[in-house]
Amino acid sequence: MAIVVALAIACTRAPRTLPLATGALRGANVLLVTIDTLRADRVGAYGSPANLTPTLDRLATEGLRFERVYAHVPLTLPSHASLVTGRYPTRHGVHDNGTFTLGDVPTLATALKAAAYRTGAFVGAFVLDARFGLNRGFDVYDDRMAGNSADLEVVQRTAEQVLEPAYQWIGSEQRSSIDQQRRAISHQPFFAWVHLYDPHEPYSPPEPYRSRYAADPYAGEIAYADAALGSFLGRLRASASLSNALVVVVADHGESLGEHGERTHGLFAYDATLRVPLVIWGPPHIRPAVVSQTARLVDVAPTILDLVGAAALANVDGRTLRPIVTGEQPFDDPGSYFEALNASLTRNWAPLRGIVADGVKLIDLPLSELYDLATDPGEQRNLYAQQRERARPLEARLDRVTSAAATSAARPSIDADAEARLRALGYIASSSPGAPKPARTYTAADDPKQLVNLNTALDDAAAMWSRGDVASAMATLQGVIARRPDLTLAYDRMAFILRATGRSTDAVAVLDGAARNGHADRALLRSLGSALRDAGDLRRSAAVLEELVRGDESDLQAADALGQTYARMGRGGDAESLFKRVLDRSPNGSTTWNNMGALYLVQQRTADAIDALSRAVAINPTLATAHNGLGVAYARAGQTDRAIAEWKRALELRPGYADATQNLASVRKERPTGR
Repeated sequence: MAIVVALAIACTRAPRTLPLATGALRGANVLLVTIDTLRADRVGAYGSPANLTPTLDRLATEGLRFERVYAHVPLTLPSHASLVTGRYPTRHGVHDNGTFTLGDVPTLATALKAAAYRTGAFVGAFVLDARFGLNRGFDVYDDRMAGNSADLEVVQRTAEQVLEPAYQWIGSEQRSSIDQQRRAISHQPFFAWVHLYDPHEPYSPPEPYRSRYAADPYAGEIAYADAALGSFLGRLRASASLSNALVVVVADHGESLGEHGERTHGLFAYDATLRVPLVIWGPPHIRPAVVSQTARLVDVAPTILDLVGAAALANVDGRTLRPIVTGEQPFDDPGSYFEALNASLTRNWAPLRGIVADGVKLIDLPLSELYDLATDPGEQRNLYAQQRERARPLEARLDRVTSAAATSAARPSIDADAEARLRALGYIASSSPGAPKPARTYTAADDPKQLVNLNTALDDAAAMWSRGDVASAMATLQGVIARRPDLTLAYDRMAFILRATGRSTDAVAVLDGAARNGHADRALLRSLGSALRDAGDLRRSAAVLEELVRGDESDLQAADALGQTYARMGRGGDAESLFKRVLDRSPNGSTTWNNMGALYLVQQRTADAIDALSRAVAINPTLATAHNGLGVAYARAGQTDRAIAEWKRALELRPGYADATQNLASVRKERPTGR
C-alpha cells in the first residue's frame, strides 16, 4: 500500500492551493546537499529504472520534486557560484574552474549568517577550495584534501569522508543547543552545505559498488553517493537534527556520457549536462508534490531564504519558487541563461552561450542551434536554419542577459599545489581570465562541434597518462598539435608528462618550441619556468618567472615557482618572502609549506622547518616529501624515534623513495642492533 501511495504522489502536479507561507520554516535547520555531475535521468524519481537512488527517491516522494531544472554552466565552480548567489555567471563573474574566484558578492551563507545561523560547509573536491571564494559566510569551511597532486584519485574525497566531519559538526551544534536550552538560551539553527563529488570522473566507486556496477561505474558512483547520503540522513534523524529542518538536494550539472560526442562535461550545453534534479524536503510544512514548471539553479537560494524567513539577496537573477508552487502567482517562464566558456578561455575556440525558455533552446555559436525540447528531448534536430523567426525572441533575451555588467571576478590564489590538483582533475587554468582579448570573428572552424574530436583526444591522453601509458598519451597529444598548433593546452600537458617522467630537458624543448612559434600564454610560461629549474637552468628559470610575478602579483603559482628557483639559487631571503606571500593568500597550500620547510632545512633553521613541515602533513597527510623532510628535521633535533617514524611513513606512501631509504639506512647504522 505504501508503494502505491508513493507512486500516486509522484505523479501529481503541484496543487494550486498548496499552503506554504513565507517563513513557514522559520528557525529550521537548513541542509543543502549538492551532488556533482548527477544527470536527472539517472535518479529513480525522474524516471530511471535502475534503482540507483532510493535515498533521493524517498526525499522526492515526501517533498517537492521539480521536474525540469536547469544549471547555468556545466562546470563545478561557476555552477555552484550561481547556486549560492542567485546570479548568472554574467553577473557574479565566475566563468570557469580554477581561473576565477567569487568576489565580494552576497551569498546564501552570508544571508543565513546574518539571520543568526551557524554555518558550515564540507566539500568533496579541490575545485571548490576556499581560495576560489565560496567560503564567504561560513564559520567552518572544510576543504581538506589529501594525496599526491599527480594522482587523479586524490583531488577529491569520498562521500563518507565528506559526510563524517559534517555529521560531527552538526552533532556538536546539536549538543551545544541542548546545553543552551538547559541554560534557557535560545536555540541557534545551523546551515550545513555538503558537496558530494563522487559521480564525477574518474568513476571509481568503492566496493561493493565497484563490482556490482562494473559495466557502468558512473552508476556505481551514484549508487554509492546515494547510500552514503542515506546513512548520513538516518543518523541525523536519530539525533533529532531533522525534526525541524529544510533539506534541499540538487546537482550542479550532469554528464554527457558520450552524447553528442562529448564524453564528460564542460564543452557543450545540451540537457545531458544542464538538466539537473532538485528536491526540497521539509515535512510537515512542505507537502509532497511534483512541480512541472521550469526552475533554475539561481532560484534555489532565494527559495531557501523565503522559506526560512531570512532577508532576501539583493540584485539577483533568480526568484523564490514558493509562490509559484503554491499558486499565489502564475508561472511566467523568465528563461534560463547558460554558458560553456572553458574551451574559449583555454583553447581559443568559439564561446558558447545560450538560453532556454518555454521549451525551446537556443545555442549561440558560429553554427547556431535551436531545439524544440518537447518534441526532441535528445536535441538531435537543429531547427535554426528552418525556424529563424522562432529563434529571434530568444536571441533578444540572450542579448539582454549578456549585456548586463558582470561583477569583477578576482583571480584565484593559484599556487603550485592548486595547478597540479586542477590538472589532476582534468582542468587547466586559463592565462588571463576576464582580461580584454583582441576582437575577433569566430568561424565555423572554431565551433566546438567541429572540434569535439580534439576534446576527446585530450581526454584520452589524460586517461592514457593515468593508466601509465606514457607513449600513447604523448602520441595522442602530438596528433592534437599537428591539427591545431595554437592549442597551448596540448603543449602544456605534454610538458607536464615529460617533467613527471624525469625528462625536464625534453619538456623545455616542447615549451620553447611552442613559445618560438607564438603559442605561449601565462600557463605555458609558468610551466617553462618550472621545467627550466628542473633541468638545472636556474638563471633562465628565474628570468621567465620574474616577468610573470612582476606582471601579476596575484599569480601565486608563478610566485611559488619563483620561490623554488630562488631557493635552488641560494637566495633564501627572496624565496622565503615569496613563499610567505603565497601562504598569506592560500594558507592551506601544503606543497608551499613543504617548500618552506625544505628551505628552512637548508638554512639550518630546524625549529622553523619542523613547524612548516608539520603544517604540510597536517593539511596533506599523504605528502611523502614532507614526511621525509620532517624526519630530517627531527633527526637534527635529536628526536631519532620520531625521525624514523616519519621516514617509514614516507616509504609507505612512496615505496622505493630513495631519500627516505637512505635516511633510514644511515640512522640504523648509528644505532645498536635490535633497537
